[in-house]
Amino acid sequence: MQSRTVDAQTRRKHQAFVESPQFARELQRIPLKWRGRVVSQALKVMSVWHWRRIYEPEGIKYVRDFAEQYVPAGVDLSQDDADICATAEKAAENVKKMLWAAISDTHARDIIEQECSDYGISIPEVDDDDLRAIIARVVDPRWWRRQLRKVVGRAFEGGNIRLGYVHYRGEPYASNDAVLSRMAQNKRNAAALEASIVRNEVGQEFSIAELAEKTTANKTIRRGELMLRINGFEMIARECNDEGLFLTWTCPSRFHATLHDGQPNPNYDGSDPRTANKYLGKMTALARSALARRGIGLYGFRIAEPHHDGCPHWHMLFFVRALPGYKTPHVKDVAGRAVRIMKRYAWRVDRGEPGAFKRRLDVKRIDWAKGSAAGYIAKYVAKNIDGVADHKTREGYVVTTDTAGDYELTPSARVEAWAARWGIRQFQQWGGAPVSVWRELRRVPEDMVQEAPPAMAAAWDAVQKIDGEKRACWASYLRAQGGALVKRDDLMITLAKESKTVVGRYEECKRAMPYGVYCRQMVGVVFKSVRHIWTPVQGNDARASAGLGFPWTRVNNCTEAAAPGFAADVSFAPATAPAPIKFAADDSAQIHHAWLALGACPWPRPVLKAAPQGPAPGVGAEERQRILASWAAIKACPWPRMAPEVDLTPRRGTPHQVAEWRAGRMPTAELQVDPKPKKGNAP
Repeated sequence: MQSRTVDAQTRRKHQAFVESPQFARELQRIPLKWRGRVVSQALKVMSVWHWRRIYEPEGIKYVRDFAEQYVPAGVDLSQDDADICATAEKAAENVKKMLWAAISDTHARDIIEQECSDYGISIPEVDDDDLRAIIARVVDPRWWRRQLRKVVGRAFEGGNIRLGYVHYRGEPYASNDAVLSRMAQNKRNAAALEASIVRNEVGQEFSIAELAEKTTANKTIRRGELMLRINGFEMIARECNDEGLFLTWTCPSRFHATLHDGQPNPNYDGSDPRTANKYLGKMTALARSALARRGIGLYGFRIAEPHHDGCPHWHMLFFVRALPGYKTPHVKDVAGRAVRIMKRYAWRVDRGEPGAFKRRLDVKRIDWAKGSAAGYIAKYVAKNIDGVADHKTREGYVVTTDTAGDYELTPSARVEAWAARWGIRQFQQWGGAPVSVWRELRRVPEDMVQEAPPAMAAAWDAVQKIDGEKRACWASYLRAQGGALVKRDDLMITLAKESKTVVGRYEECKRAMPYGVYCRQMVGVVFKSVRHIWTPVQGNDARASAGLGFPWTRVNNCTEAAAPGFAADVSFAPATAPAPIKFAADDSAQIHHAWLALGACPWPRPVLKAAPQGPAPGVGAEERQRILASWAAIKACPWPRMAPEVDLTPRRGTPHQVAEWRAGRMPTAELQVDPKPKKGNAP
C-alpha cells in the first residue's frame, strides 16, 4: 500500500534494510564517494512504502538502475590513472591470447566485440571495416588506455552530475575530480612534448612544446585569432549594413540536473552534457536550414559554455542579410524574421513547460551606436580560454577560484575540463571563408606571389602580419574570397591537396594533404607553401628518466615516413606486406622449427634457405605454449591459423563456468566430465 508518509517504525526498517548485507552487496559497484547519496536516494524511493516485499525490491531496483547507467560493466570507477593503465595492459594482453585461438575472421571479430563489451567500450571504427586495422588497435594498450580514460571519466562525471555534486554551491561547471584529472593530463602532455625533440631538413632542432607555442595550441594565439576573425566579420557587417544579433540558446528543463537553488531538478531525465550539446547542434542546424530556404544569409560565431550544473548553452553572435532569393521581400525587418524562425525551433521541444518562451532563447539586437559587436562576445571568448578571475553565470551567480589540496581551480580551468571531458567543441564559425585556407596562405612565401592575380595577391597580403607595422585583416581576406556569404564552390582561393600514403601507428592509409593553394583566376597553377620535414631525434636525459616515447604526431602535417623505431610495434599484420625480415642462423632454425611444428605460415615472411616441407608430427601442450610465446616475442602472426583439436567429451559445470567457457576464458579441460551426458552439456 502506497502512502505519502510512514511512521517512525517503518523508517527504522528502511534504515535497517539499507545497512543489511543484502543491500551492501548491491553497493559494491558504486564508488565510495557516491554511496551516501545513492543510499539517500534509495531511502527516498522506499519512503512511500510500508510493506517489506515492496520497499526492498524498490530500493534494490533503484541501485541497480543507477549502476547500469553510470557504472559501466567491467569498469572500476574508483581507479586512478595508474590503475587505468594497468587495466589497459591487461585488456590488450587478454585480447592477444584470445586471438591466438581464432580460427576465422568472423571468430576473431566476435572475440573482439566480446572483449570490448566487457569493458563498456565500442569496437574500433576504421575505414572499410578492415579487420587488420581493428586488431592492430585492440592489441595496443595505448588504444585501451584512451578508451578506458574516456569511459571512466565520462561515467564518473555523469554520476557526479546526477547526484548533485556539480552546481554553483558545490563544484560549478565540472566536478573537482574532472578538473584535477584534466590538470594531471595537461601536466603529462607538457612533459611528453618537452621531452620530444625533432629536427628539420636544415638541421634546426626544437622540442614539440616549443613548436606548439607557435600554433593555436597557445591560448594567447588562439584567443587573438578568434577576436581577429570576429572583428573581421563586424567590419564586413558595417560595410554591408547587415543587422547583428546576439543570442543565447538554452536546453529544455529535462537536460538540467540541478535547479538554481541547488536542489535536484524533478524533470531531469539523466541526459549528460554531450547529449544536450547534440540537441543544441540539431536544433540550430534545422534553424539555419530554414533561414537558407527563406533566402536569409547568416554568418558569425557561436560559443558553447556550461551552466552551473554542466548543461551547455550556446552564445551566438551573427549577422543577417537578405539574399537575392529572399522569400518575403515585404518583410523589411530581416533580423526580426530570422529571430522568429529561430524561436520556432528553440520552442519546438517541450514548449509547454513553464518558462520556455522566456528563457529558451534570449535575443539582443546589436546597437552600433552603443559600441562594437565584438564587445558582446569578447568576455565569453576570454572566459572559455584563459579568461577572467571570476565568472558570472547566466543565472547571475559568481563562480570564483577554488582550491583542492595544493591545487588552484580557476573558473577557466573548470570550463576547459568540462569541454575536454565531454568532447564539446567550444568555438565554431558559421559562414565566411574557411580558416584553413587563411593558415595555408601564411605558409606561401612572398616570391610565389610576385606575379599572382589580384585575388591571390590581396588574400596573401591580408593574412600577413608584421610586428609593429602591419596587422592581419580577416575582413580583407573575406573580400578577396568573395565576401562573408560566399559559397564553398565559389571561393576564389582553395586548398591544393595531394594524396599521400601515411604510415600510422596501426595501418597505412591514403590521405589528402595540403601543399599549397589554388586561385580561380589562374587555373592549373599551385602556389606552393613551405613545409619543413620534421623527424624525431634522440632527446635529452629527461626523456630517458621519464620513460616517455616519441608521440605519434606529424607536428606540421608532414607526411614523410617516421624514422626507424618511431612507430609503435604492432603484433599483427599491416595492410601492406613490408620487406622480408632476415634472422640470424640460430634464430632462423628455431623459428623454422616452430612453424613446421604447427604447419603455420608467418607474416611477414622471413628469408629462409629452405622452405618448410610440411607440418611436423603431433605437438604437445608444453611445446605449443613455447611456440606461441616465440611468436609473441618476435611480433609475428601465424597464417593460416591451425584450428585446435576440439574435445568432444561431454562435460558439465556451473552456469558461471559454462558462460566463461563459451566466452573463451576457461579451457574445456577444467570442466568436469559428465558421466550421464544430456542435450546441451558443454561442449
